[in-house]
Amino acid sequence: MSEFTYIKTDAQFDEYLARLSARDVDTVATDLEGEFNLHVYGERFCLLQLYDGHEQVVVDPFTVSAKAIRKLLENPDLAKITYDSASDRLLLAKSHGIAMTGIVDLRPAVELLELPKQGLDSVTRATIGGTESRSKKKYQQYNWTRRPLDRGAIEYALQDVLHLFAVRDVLFEQLRAAGLMEKYEEENARRQARLPDVNRKPGVFRTERHRRLTHEQKREFERLHAIRDRHARELDLPPNTVVKNDDLFGLVTGQLTPEQIDRNRRIPDARLGRIRREFAGLDAR
Repeated sequence: MSEFTYIKTDAQFDEYLARLSARDVDTVATDLEGEFNLHVYGERFCLLQLYDGHEQVVVDPFTVSAKAIRKLLENPDLAKITYDSASDRLLLAKSHGIAMTGIVDLRPAVELLELPKQGLDSVTRATIGGTESRSKKKYQQYNWTRRPLDRGAIEYALQDVLHLFAVRDVLFEQLRAAGLMEKYEEENARRQARLPDVNRKPGVFRTERHRRLTHEQKREFERLHAIRDRHARELDLPPNTVVKNDDLFGLVTGQLTPEQIDRNRRIPDARLGRIRREFAGLDAR
């Protein structure tokens, strides 16, 4: 088992920053784990993983303040090697108001080099070798909101930062050999300059299925979605657990009635009755 530092207070985080400064560290590999309406309601920043080539660190954002974490992530003089940082930047901005800077995102490098498989595991194997960890499938849908975290889950999370320095070195060598380094730097800067859209509507509103709805059906879908979202927030459950997206579409297209929506065992009968009445327009709050 690998050794790592688990940081759960602002004081511990400041001590870590002091260690980075004492070692003259100018680059850290960075990744995070989040909750995205899979186990509980909403999107939550659950864990920050860092590796500077010397020390493996995990930071608990449930107990370490955004103010403290901002000192590292918003420091433009400290480079952060990441892979496909768009979703991480969006989550940080939405949940903690953090605007990460100094990003060295390796995804544009992979795209410019036209690697056939562009997931991080595949890129790691293609550049520095190795095989996929056996723990990958076990922890792919892990509930990162739980505390304490399993040690195995923490070690799984750290795997995504431990190899980023070596992967970066190989990719950058290939970019230089192909005369693409300047293009990479331009693309990396362009993506960082694009601010995360924190007000973007949920993905279900951007699906082809939603686009095919009539104007009136879209208005009704938005009404039902808002009702479901409020109940999901109150129950602290994923919205799709409270009422499935398929059922929302079925309701607005007339294929279902409120009484026909699927019942999930995690939803109390009284609550489900309220939801059905609100969907039918019989019980407004």
